[in-house]
Amino acid sequence: MTAVLVFALLAASPDEAAFKLPGRIDGWKLAGAPAKYTPETLYDYIDGGAEAFLQFDFQELTAATYVNAKKVEIRADIYRHRDPARAFGIYSQERRPGSTKMPGKLEGVASADHLEFVAGAYYVKLALLDGGPAAILPKLAKKIAARLPGPRDLPAVLGCFPDEGKLPRAEKLSARDFLGHAFLHDAAAVPYEIAGARFRLFAVEGKDAADVRGMVEAWRKVGKLPAAEVGPEGAGTIKDPLNGEVSIAWRGRWLWGAVDDPSPRRQALVEELGRKLRRQ
Repeated sequence: MTAVLVFALLAASPDEAAFKLPGRIDGWKLAGAPAKYTPETLYDYIDGGAEAFLQFDFQELTAATYVNAKKVEIRADIYRHRDPARAFGIYSQERRPGSTKMPGKLEGVASADHLEFVAGAYYVKLALLDGGPAAILPKLAKKIAARLPGPRDLPAVLGCFPDEGKLPRAEKLSARDFLGHAFLHDAAAVPYEIAGARFRLFAVEGKDAADVRGMVEAWRKVGKLPAAEVGPEGAGTIKDPLNGEVSIAWRGRWLWGAVDDPSPRRQALVEELGRKLRRQ
């Protein structure tokens, strides 16, 4: 994985689309052939939630059911997205902040009857139905993950966020419409709490420096600020009608800043985030 989180257009290779689910595991077996869903048919499977997956460039869903001798079922849904960043993005949107990490090295969360994890460009969701031994879910997850290609690392941009005050396992990636604005895309946001102040730091990766300047110009218009030339780097405050005062800075292909509660430490953390992004 490169040192920079790149949201580039990546087509899935044949190997990425051709994995096979394990047929049996510890007394459980596949109940029939898995079903396949595409972006055009995903609504047939998750009508109310399909749009969120499509925003993260969903490519294909493999939906399967495992059953044991007692007719207890496990539902296994394997969502393939355009790239690992998009898969982590939808996972981060669905993950509850502070959720218990699943056992092992995979990035995932687990409860008594559910387990979700990310591996490469895949977001996998396992659900144990009608009771049953919860220990089967980590075992099945490990078996499935071993068959999925791609990196296991977190998106590199998350490593740029300062540690001080950062809330654990609460970061989110947004593919588009960040902070409610159609012109803000490919963003990472991390919540913080320091001395009672709650705020978010964010980093938006543009396609290039011109793309970032375009986002800043669009934001200034929404904030009803006087028109001004946007140079290759700068900083300021946007009076955002949706989010209040937003502290922003930009340089090259990066736009970053903070939103929500003010804090004496907030600006220092924004500056630290900017220094780390500029090294990418």
